[in-house]
Amino acid sequence: MEEDKDIAIEVLAHFKPGGGLRPQIIKYGGRKYPIKQVSLVHSITDGAVRIYFFSVSDDTNFWKLGFNTQNLRWWIEDQYSKD
Repeated sequence: MEEDKDIAIEVLAHFKPGGGLRPQIIKYGGRKYPIKQVSLVHSITDGAVRIYFFSVSDDTNFWKLGFNTQNLRWWIEDQYSKD
């Protein structure tokens, strides 16, 4: 099932020493979703801004998350559920 795109969210993320970023918990709609797997990470450059995309999942949901390194904003680009 595909949901609305570009949903602003809160994300708890781990910034790794020496570089790297891993989202760990997504919070939106009054719920928290612990991320169990990060399956793909890629980035694009939009002018001087680097934007990262993460394909992540828990047991029943799959998300494509976006992260803007300039304004530190996270959003859901796409969301699918097994339900």
